[in-house]
Amino acid sequence: MSTGGCNLNSEPSIPDGETTLLRGLGIWAPNYPSVEALCTPLFSDSPGAAPEACSRAATGDAATMWPEMMEAIINGVRGWDVDCGGCPLIFATAKGDIRRTLHTIDRNDDPLPTLADDAAAIANACGLDGEVIGISTACTSSLAALCEADLLLMTKPSIRRVVVVTADVASAFVCDGFQSLRAVAPAGVRPFDQSRGGLLPGSAAAWCYVERDGGKRDDLRLLGWGFANDAAHLTAPDSQGRGLRAAIFSAMESARQLPRDIDVIIAHGTGTAFSDAMEAGVFAEIFPHRPPLTAVKGLLGHTLGASGMVELAIAHEMLGRQCVPPIAGLDRSCYPGIDPVHGRPRVPVRPIRTVLKTASGFGGVNAAVMVGRRDR
Repeated sequence: MSTGGCNLNSEPSIPDGETTLLRGLGIWAPNYPSVEALCTPLFSDSPGAAPEACSRAATGDAATMWPEMMEAIINGVRGWDVDCGGCPLIFATAKGDIRRTLHTIDRNDDPLPTLADDAAAIANACGLDGEVIGISTACTSSLAALCEADLLLMTKPSIRRVVVVTADVASAFVCDGFQSLRAVAPAGVRPFDQSRGGLLPGSAAAWCYVERDGGKRDDLRLLGWGFANDAAHLTAPDSQGRGLRAAIFSAMESARQLPRDIDVIIAHGTGTAFSDAMEAGVFAEIFPHRPPLTAVKGLLGHTLGASGMVELAIAHEMLGRQCVPPIAGLDRSCYPGIDPVHGRPRVPVRPIRTVLKTASGFGGVNAAVMVGRRDR
């Protein structure tokens, strides 16, 4: 995967021919079983707040979520009106079905289930008999899977489309991990707010198929992407944001876009002090025109590896509605260099053509993906 710098002397150019499209995009979360169900509160004047996922995990509700997610994914993939039978499937997750793994360890069973096993089971249930790939790159996993799909389409002309699915559960294991880092919010998630106090783990699944085509006006187009690893710390982000900066410039270079061409930013927006500060600093430096910025983890919680793809579904809605949803939990921003949307949805001054989605994860991995829609 690429990293590098953007040629700021180049002119932006979006080709009119074939491009990479994300189609059939669906999501499932405990309180939001579809894109429409999520967008109804998200684009309202009162988007609500993230549920207390840690307490749900402790009471055992998370135990049923993995089967529900798998059912949603299988129904979603089978519901497409396209032939995906021989297509590759990429399964992206940060932790996968960690409860099954821990149960196997407790029983001293052998062998332990693997990511490849989960991916193969999903492919089989969906009726797919192509290549099966598992990807786990912490909180950037689903974005990494989409970019891997793009690479497959570019390098293997025989592949018509690639199925990408993602799922992560706010299990007790995940919640305990964040608790040990003292990263869990005592009362709600408040990304970029003066009183932000941490994150809440959430659960979600998403699915789509990626293909090369001329596309229709309402198709979600993958314009460019970049990945970089700052390797600064095992769990904390690099305070200077060097990895995120490199990923953003790489994405702009591959999309042949300039910083001024970014109309909206969907931030990682975890609500933790270090992550929010790192992102805000990078955005203020790269985008002096201060494009509207939003984040959705204040409503959904942090859905780990699935979060990027779920949030691209929100990007698709923004492009269609030409409207930016407010950040749930944000009251007063403490970062003057960015323009976070709060209170109510905002119609930007200029049309939304290009959306930047960023993500950062444990181990110093950073991702930036740019999406848009055809103008005509």
